[in-house]
Amino acid sequence: MFSRPKSVLRASVLVLLTLALLTLALSNAGVAQTQLVLYDNFKSRNLDPSKWIGWQFFDSDIREAGRQLAGEEENRRLRLSYTAYSATSDDFGGSGGGFGLAFPVPSAITETSFTVAVNRAAAVGCASNPSLIVTDVELRGNFFNMESSPTSQIGDVVAVIGISRTPTDVGGALTVAGFYSRCDDQFCGSQTPLDYRVLGSVLPGAVSTLRIKWDQPNHRFIFQLNGGAEVVSPYIVSDTTPAVFPYKAIEVARVVPHCTTTPRPFISIDASVGNVYVNP
Repeated sequence: MFSRPKSVLRASVLVLLTLALLTLALSNAGVAQTQLVLYDNFKSRNLDPSKWIGWQFFDSDIREAGRQLAGEEENRRLRLSYTAYSATSDDFGGSGGGFGLAFPVPSAITETSFTVAVNRAAAVGCASNPSLIVTDVELRGNFFNMESSPTSQIGDVVAVIGISRTPTDVGGALTVAGFYSRCDDQFCGSQTPLDYRVLGSVLPGAVSTLRIKWDQPNHRFIFQLNGGAEVVSPYIVSDTTPAVFPYKAIEVARVVPHCTTTPRPFISIDASVGNVYVNP
């Protein structure tokens, strides 16, 4: 009776094993893709009022701001832009804020991905105040509160994924980062950083996909840029209490230091957002 050489049998087993692993990998990839559902691709003529609420606060530092659908129907995107200047009253601290769209039921959102391209970004700092100056396009939200019985936003954990520009950035590349922090006052103006992860860099005009997930069962946040490896950030704080101020927003944002010297600090950013996916 004819029998195959052992080397042939071993090769056959290796082929079958490789095919099995490939099938499993493709299956898992399919599962990962179907975990999120399309929320808005911005193809409609107007922003859907059932999906979005306007996200902005009174901010005297903003001089120009835009939030509109732009482009032809097949390539229509949400365009967000604004320019903000420093206060000139002193050289201490700074001011911040955001401008964009928020989810009307933020507590239902635990995972989001969206495409984004930064068309233009600039940041000019202050010679007499070295405080942080930065502008970015981001998803930002309060996901939970660390306290057992909070009475204000103190203890809310705010998590962010975004593409940013600072005056110290070298060349044209923009930094992509995911991070989260604890709100230390009732307005979350002061925060304690809990983790910060650089995901990579992108060039102006390049379309990138950003993804953020709050994986509460495993007590961690997950950040991802394009098809790169997931960046996992576990935490050890309590996450069983809902956020006191549970918002989730896609926005352009900034921090600008107060400054009494010239040139006057400012930021300016213009970005396009599309294909927003969320957890079912």
